[in-house]
Amino acid sequence: MERVPGYPRKLVIFRIAASSYWWTRYYANGRTYKRSTGAETRRDAQSVAKRFYDEINFKVQKEISDGTGKMTFDLACHSFMQSESAKYARSQLSKQTHVARTYRFRGTILPYFKSKDIARIDFTALDEFLNYLSMQEPKLSISTISAYMGLVRAVLSHAARKNWIHHVPEFPKVGVEDRPRGWFSITEYKTLYREAKRLVGNTVERIRTVDQLGVVSNHHVLKGQPRGGKVVNSVKITHDLNDMIVFMVNSYIRPTDLKNMQHKHVDIVKGDYKYLRLNLPPSKGHKYPITTMPWAVRVYERILARNSALGFGGSEDYVFMPKQGKEKRENALETLGRQFDALMDITKLKTSPSGQVRTIYSLRHSSIMFRLLYGASIDTLKLARNARTSPEMIDRFYAAPLMGEMAVAELQSKRRPRPWER
Repeated sequence: MERVPGYPRKLVIFRIAASSYWWTRYYANGRTYKRSTGAETRRDAQSVAKRFYDEINFKVQKEISDGTGKMTFDLACHSFMQSESAKYARSQLSKQTHVARTYRFRGTILPYFKSKDIARIDFTALDEFLNYLSMQEPKLSISTISAYMGLVRAVLSHAARKNWIHHVPEFPKVGVEDRPRGWFSITEYKTLYREAKRLVGNTVERIRTVDQLGVVSNHHVLKGQPRGGKVVNSVKITHDLNDMIVFMVNSYIRPTDLKNMQHKHVDIVKGDYKYLRLNLPPSKGHKYPITTMPWAVRVYERILARNSALGFGGSEDYVFMPKQGKEKRENALETLGRQFDALMDITKLKTSPSGQVRTIYSLRHSSIMFRLLYGASIDTLKLARNARTSPEMIDRFYAAPLMGEMAVAELQSKRRPRPWER
């Protein structure tokens, strides 16, 4: 008996002594369904089992629609994930989000609710699930718990739209835990791009060491320097790293935009003001064009000249790491991430003075923070619209580190007296 890869554990193929064919079996809605596949090879049997799985699910859902059956959570979840997969295929959902949701469903949510009748999932059942999540080891953060509860709500909302349940039950309150990312000061930012420029062409190795107590740690060194441990992997520092740092801090873009940005998405505008107009693919539900800072123009022109010399300056070519085409864009972003991680370790800037861990996303955070700190009377709504976010997100996550001392000039400023007050 074997599972069918990528499908629920309840779908299996198996052999019996009385037949030369593989058989398939699936448990759904309180019943066990089985059938001969008519196939003698494992591969053909798996293909038949997958069609059998869809057939049984369709039959069960029809029975529910006719009022002759019940809808279980796992069936409703399967239907919901089909909708999510379609969104991913339409590029309305990122691969990272789709993979994370699938992992959470299969690893935690489905094993807990299993074949429970969704009509019987009420506030009490949801509160018990919340308590179950709260007792997990290692301990889950409030934001992670909230994400799990949100996925359960999404399945039940999907079931309500399908008329499998009459309404979505009330959910217990989880609470909100805002965890702003770290950002870089001007001095740290200068250190980053100068060091990235200096390291171009060098190979950096990630070294793993184990101390006498068995504690594992990792650090990066330039190839050829004393290691003191085992080489886990290595990465060559390219011009893309330095350009990425300066471009992100001057353009408000997200890391995923690095992966998706093609030359056709970039317009150079030179008039009273000099900037790039970025008409990027939609991200986080936003599709507005982004207006960059002037320095982004210089960086982009440098990138365009270098890419064109390599034969990658066409409108369909990618701006960053163009050699890795459409099929390898995830790998391109991962490679940039490894270069950035090595740089952070070498410069000792991985953690902020307040203990926040910094990632590539911290460059976007820095971009917004610099405007809040150094922009002349910057309008938060306009900044949020240009950065493809909301004023609420600016306040909760990006502007959270702002302290009174950072804006002492504004705090101590005085308005000019009106004529009748003189």
